[in-house]
Amino acid sequence: MGMLAVCVLVCAVMLQIKAAAVLDVKSRKLEEKRGLQQYRGRCGHGWTWINNRCFRLMPAAKSWAQAERSCISMRANLASVHSIEEYHEIQSLTAASEYKETWIGGYDCQENGVWFWSDGSPFHFTNWCPGQPDNLGRNQNCLQMNFSPAKCWDDATCTDHLPYICAKKM
Repeated sequence: MGMLAVCVLVCAVMLQIKAAAVLDVKSRKLEEKRGLQQYRGRCGHGWTWINNRCFRLMPAAKSWAQAERSCISMRANLASVHSIEEYHEIQSLTAASEYKETWIGGYDCQENGVWFWSDGSPFHFTNWCPGQPDNLGRNQNCLQMNFSPAKCWDDATCTDHLPYICAKKM
């Protein structure tokens, strides 16, 4: 698959995310008007509560776009990370797989070097490995965690198949 096709696919997924977010906001407002808003409790089976969000490691390897689509099907996105403490807690989810390289929600397909989170949150915290992101081969636009012995971040080719971590707000 050519780089253009990958960028088009990732951008198409991002448009779906924006549309889903608009529908989710409208749905929540309707619930509140009807008085049906209830405390949703903790995360549920298979999810882990970290910093007011729920996270889930999905071990089946997928491309970044397939992983994001899978997260969306669970009313989530690929995980965003906002502090080193949060990163270590999220990273602990991958301990059983010996901290295998894993997709999280960062991408820069619109403009090289301008990174975004797929959940729309601000991309302020980073944990790049030394020399990263390097856009090796001019086609690395998606963020993997647990790269190198340092277990930091690397930009990777979006069509690589990796396990992934989904996150949803509660």
